[in-house]
Amino acid sequence: MQQNDPAELLEVLDSNGDSTGIAKPRAAIHIDGDWHQAFHCWIVRGGGSQVVLQRRAFEKDTFPGAWDAAAAGHWRFGESAEEAAREIAEELGLDVSFSQLVYRGREAAVHHFANGLIDREFHQVYVLEDDRPLTTYRPDPREVIGLAAFHTDALIDLLEGATLAVAATEAVMVDPAGNLSDCHVSVAREDLVPYPAARLRRMLGGI
Repeated sequence: MQQNDPAELLEVLDSNGDSTGIAKPRAAIHIDGDWHQAFHCWIVRGGGSQVVLQRRAFEKDTFPGAWDAAAAGHWRFGESAEEAAREIAEELGLDVSFSQLVYRGREAAVHHFANGLIDREFHQVYVLEDDRPLTTYRPDPREVIGLAAFHTDALIDLLEGATLAVAATEAVMVDPAGNLSDCHVSVAREDLVPYPAARLRRMLGGI
């Protein structure tokens, strides 16, 4: 099966999230269902009242076209937390100091996909408070095809099933050349990567 970055070396973790010291290609990890680590950055605005999501490219091997955390990616073998934060620059084109990130904890996630991939990840979650307009982002169009900001409470209500759809307060689409254009975005629950609402409350509460 086709995978993104199949040769990327990741570290195999045990079921408690502890290091094993074993390096393995991403393709094999996703086929064998090994636990591994990912870096996640949630960007909030307005003191946490809004949260920025990215729309994943349709070429992604997991959750293609879904709305996700602002920046997320695999934590490569041997990387430090500061080095793993490269995802912010690579995906969004933002120059951010690691000292600006607030660590919010580790979350386990398991997903089985129709293409046969098994994704067992420990997400190391960071939050960045950044009020800049989405039009100033420079996302990689191979990774990100849209950006949108939503009221945090409304997004959590959507994940809890309390509402059917949520409209963005600001949104841009990203064309194949990386150009941004304003657009209207409204998302339903099935449009999102399926994070539990309780997780977002833990990660984004008290910012």
